[in-house]
Amino acid sequence: MSTQGRSVHSVEKAITLLDCFWHAGSSLSLTELVQRTGWAKSTVHGLLASMIDSAVVEQDKNDGRYRLGYHLYELGSCVAASWDVVGIVRPRLEELAARVGESAYLARLSGEDLLLVECVEPRNAGFRVYNEPGTRIPLHCSSQGKCILANMDEKKARDILANKGMNAYTSSTITTWEGMASQLELTRELGYSVERGEYRVGLQSVGAPIFSSTGKCEYAIGVVGIQGSGPLSADREAIEAVKQAAEMASYDLGWRAETRKNRQGRI
Repeated sequence: MSTQGRSVHSVEKAITLLDCFWHAGSSLSLTELVQRTGWAKSTVHGLLASMIDSAVVEQDKNDGRYRLGYHLYELGSCVAASWDVVGIVRPRLEELAARVGESAYLARLSGEDLLLVECVEPRNAGFRVYNEPGTRIPLHCSSQGKCILANMDEKKARDILANKGMNAYTSSTITTWEGMASQLELTRELGYSVERGEYRVGLQSVGAPIFSSTGKCEYAIGVVGIQGSGPLSADREAIEAVKQAAEMASYDLGWRAETRKNRQGRI
């Protein structure tokens, strides 16, 4: 008799057990795993024994609790190394540029600056704002920089700005932590950031954060245009387009918004 069905079922159960650790964010006892899965104690114990042999799960010798094993880290590192963020996000940039009719950028945190790593211009574009990939922009006066700052530890964000300095590039540049703190809070609340003439007079940008599979934000997506004219003058449509592009890029990179809710609710 074929054992294929049983084997697949066992794999599904093993993945469910791994998800228990993921949602808990900590080690779990055998009893806790039984409670979370609703399975028989013998079933859970048998699966754990097999997973320990493969170093997918480890058991603490002192308290007997179980935790995720080092082999998962090795597998995760292999997956991360194989991902090309620019290649994955570029289709979203192309869609965004076509939808908004402005240059779309992918930027990332690089030291204490924002580094533009990719740019896509809309087809049949007239005059458009364009910056070469590799251009560095201050974090505190760019919409994408604010998105990244808003989604990191507050102390780290404050230290970066204190060390780098918040130079005034125009009369609209925010140059104090107090002013920036309120901007970052609003960015977290709304899920996007808008910058109007803070870095270059006459230019404005809209940015939204991109999250990795672990929920870390080191990248942001955005569009730049002439202030008060063109597609960006209709802020709401441009904002929704940028937010949707960022959400889809995050999904492509493995981020699942419900994961945050699950971890907070410990389900």
